Amino acid sequence: MPRSRILINALSVTEGGGRSYIRNLLRELGGDSRGFDFTALAASGQLSVDEAVGLDTITVRLPPPPRAARTLLRVAYEELWLPARAVRFDLLYCIADLAPALAWTPTVVALRNLNIYDRRFFNDVRVRSLERLVRLGLPRSRRVVFPSRAAADLVRQRIPIDEERIRIVPHGVSRSGFEPESSSASDRGARYLFLPAAVEPHKNVGVLIESLTLLEDSDLQVWIAGNTESCPEYAAKMRALVEERGLGARVRFLGHVSYGDILRYHEGAVALVFPSMLESFGHPLLEAMLAETPIIASDIPALREVAGDAALYFPAHDPASLARVIERVIGDEAATRARIQAGRARAEEFSWKRSVDLLCGIFDEVLRGG
Repeated sequence: MPRSRILINALSVTEGGGRSYIRNLLRELGGDSRGFDFTALAASGQLSVDEAVGLDTITVRLPPPPRAARTLLRVAYEELWLPARAVRFDLLYCIADLAPALAWTPTVVALRNLNIYDRRFFNDVRVRSLERLVRLGLPRSRRVVFPSRAAADLVRQRIPIDEERIRIVPHGVSRSGFEPESSSASDRGARYLFLPAAVEPHKNVGVLIESLTLLEDSDLQVWIAGNTESCPEYAAKMRALVEERGLGARVRFLGHVSYGDILRYHEGAVALVFPSMLESFGHPLLEAMLAETPIIASDIPALREVAGDAALYFPAHDPASLARVIERVIGDEAATRARIQAGRARAEEFSWKRSVDLLCGIFDEVLRGG
């Protein structure tokens, strides 16, 4: 029998969680396609040769970032030309919220960007337009994939989705997915708290900066690995906060750090501190578990769902509580080692093989008419 052909729409991939997801998804599928023929659709220069190894690719030319026309043309392509292109395939998988409103090919869509559905942090024309497009595409999507039950529950508060169409497919983690690209990922001997996240309002960077002023250890630093270009106003506000608190020597904005290097930053850290107020999953928690690094996270449902008893939690808006938790991690070595051990065991439950097996099971279900 001929193998079913599946088109993966990766046009939206830039940096951050979306890139790490597609990178690991394609790597796993390149090693084992589960009996399907996969083709990745991406913008020119979007995927490196090693990211799409073993898979066919289709390239679309879009304006280079940060031109606003790029988003407009991408959405126009997804709504107008993608349905026609997908006709040659048996199934279309859209990894980033938007699925064509008119499509002749059975479609599975993943909803991951919670800023589209929770307006506390972004409520501009772009986000409102994206939600309208999501609402147009959802009725024709055979299955709607979420990385966590917490994400599904949050989105359904705003957009009704039938439970029978919902599937939960957690992300995975694997040491083989990290290939260092630089010879030195961090300064040896430096003691730092690590936050791998874009400097954006929902990432709640300010509470971590404020907590530094409340710690007894005045040598402990904060290293933030993530772009500052996506929300320059908030990034400027955070830099100003650092200067106001006299923390210029203790807070480092590293900018973009390649995915291959990120695990080494985890391994060198005193702890991962992840104060985010809005997450669909929280992949850095898995990275820290793999690196055997203590985890401190804001007390929100998605992060508890992922980390369980492998982390300590704090109220997201309370720098004093965060400071106490940091000192608890440093001061109670036995309890910290126990949580690290729990994290090591928990990380084994989140493999990319299992994640992709679940996803391909959904594809098979749709193709069989389930």
